[in-house]
Amino acid sequence: MKKTILFLSAFALTISVSGQVLESENFNALTVGDVGTVFDASAPGQGNFLTFANNGTATANASTNAGNSNFQIASAGPGNNVFNLTSPNAVGGVRFMWKDGGLGTQWSSRTAGNDVIEIEYTFDTGAATTSRGNLGVRLYSAAGNAIIGFGYNTDTRVLSGLAYLNNGGTPGTFNINLATGGLVLNQNTSYRIGCSYNTTTGEVLWKTDPAVGSSGLGAAFWIPNQTPDELDFVAFANAANPSATPPTVDNTSAATISFEGYSVEAVVTSDLLTTGEESLNDVTVNVYPNPATDVLNITSSAQQFTSVNIVDLNGRLVKSFEVESNVVNANIQDLKSGLYIVNISNNETTISRKFIKE
Repeated sequence: MKKTILFLSAFALTISVSGQVLESENFNALTVGDVGTVFDASAPGQGNFLTFANNGTATANASTNAGNSNFQIASAGPGNNVFNLTSPNAVGGVRFMWKDGGLGTQWSSRTAGNDVIEIEYTFDTGAATTSRGNLGVRLYSAAGNAIIGFGYNTDTRVLSGLAYLNNGGTPGTFNINLATGGLVLNQNTSYRIGCSYNTTTGEVLWKTDPAVGSSGLGAAFWIPNQTPDELDFVAFANAANPSATPPTVDNTSAATISFEGYSVEAVVTSDLLTTGEESLNDVTVNVYPNPATDVLNITSSAQQFTSVNIVDLNGRLVKSFEVESNVVNANIQDLKSGLYIVNISNNETTISRKFIKE
């Protein structure tokens, strides 16, 4: 059974009132098996995803496993799927998967003022391996630069940030240490992580624990006005590094990690992995437990709610409650496992929260 660390099992995500979901997927509506029928990005597969895989330059230790099987939908239990991404089995080659032509259009039509783009996703680190794969998620600009993202090294289990930055006047994509000595994750563990980019200021942020603040860099490194265009799942293999301590050798095997869902939002202010309380007309609102199995509790210290609606990540209404109370105990037993949004209203405004149904 999948092991989830405690601080993530208590995860609760808040959407700002004016925030917009630009792209999301929990993979539950997709069919177990290959995502695509081709892997040259010439035609979309399931979920309108394009897939691309190659083996790189032909060398004595070139990868040989490029194919549709690099991109798999797998069952993680009744009504609950994951996406499995596999890295090259030697040196060279890349794997990319992205939605066909949607994010850039959604970004250009966002609500005025929502100039921060946030990416949040859940992935499972898998078992210990000697494979030197690097797998993660990257937000690309219209110019083709990797604006922000994460990379996970499967042999060391180190999670790093990455961003397109100004390094003393020279722009480029750089890896970012998220902890002194590297942020080492546990094997066979699910993590919910997030990153954001402010298109106006250029500020970049990463967050790996809802209980602590985001990690960032000084303004001298920021590059503003990059236009978000595409979110990619990315895999490649690390080459030998004889200068490392200890020295490393070329990769000789593939690695696979699982992604359990993701979302991309446009917001006014970055609020990555937000937990705790949010005000509805200056009155505290709590949503718990999160994740929830049978009942989702929604409470306020004083303010009465008028309606509570639960929608899936495609905006489809799945539950509706008309209420005149400051306490709602929403029965969610019949919902499939996955990520949902609960819209909580009173007579004047609506706030939204994400929750996980287990």
